[in-house]
Amino acid sequence: MRAAYCTYKPQCHSVQRNKRRNGNLEQQAQALFKAWFVDFEPFKDGKFVDSELGRIPEGWKVGRFNNIIESTLSGDWGKERQEGNYIKKVFCLRGADIPDVKIGNKGYMPIRFILEKNFATKALTAGNLVIEISGGSPTQSTGRICRISHELLTKYNNSIVCTNFCKAIRPMVGYSSFMYYMWEKLYNEGVMFSYENGTTGIKNLDINGLTQKEPIIIPPIEVALNFEKYVDIYYNKIQKNGIESEQLSHLRDTLLPRLMSGELNVNTITE
Repeated sequence: MRAAYCTYKPQCHSVQRNKRRNGNLEQQAQALFKAWFVDFEPFKDGKFVDSELGRIPEGWKVGRFNNIIESTLSGDWGKERQEGNYIKKVFCLRGADIPDVKIGNKGYMPIRFILEKNFATKALTAGNLVIEISGGSPTQSTGRICRISHELLTKYNNSIVCTNFCKAIRPMVGYSSFMYYMWEKLYNEGVMFSYENGTTGIKNLDINGLTQKEPIIIPPIEVALNFEKYVDIYYNKIQKNGIESEQLSHLRDTLLPRLMSGELNVNTITE
């Protein structure tokens, strides 16, 4: 048993190391967002103008999330098994999966079956943002968000929709990363609490009210594209670390029971 434990210790260390790396990478990405869109550090030598949110670089504007949203996609839950016209196999991304998806992990999305025509209009694509609109707690607001990556779609055979308790957003080209981190900023500041309704039990986010009313600073498209180029470096590393951690965890979960039962021994694995 001690030998088996020692064999898996490096893998456990690797998973924990990747977790720490991803936390650091996410902090760096958030710091970059703050430097660009809160402190305006790269633009301080330019001209600034007054706005309802304070002084902003000339050429920028104060708007609403709706100004940078191309379209929204509703969720689907379908059926537990194939039934009638419900034949399209999909994976449903829930609010509970958002924390895993954000750090590059696959999560545990349930398999469901939906109508083919619904999949055509609700399938998630890279760059989409998925927002939890129902749930939360007294100390945690609704509104958790994740960004859909090519890696995640590949893991699930490009067949992911979100559930009815989430809403998917397709930002305008170039604004996906900007919107993601602006949303995260407001979420961390507790802004979403003021857009919730429901007094007991499950809370619901008034996402339409939030996207139509909450004022945000919007940079020109060239600035948003530049930010996306830089932040994608962090994002892609997070996704790759998550994939590696999942592979190591799968290896551990597959081999450890066989080691413990005596079906395999350490020498067999290391030969």
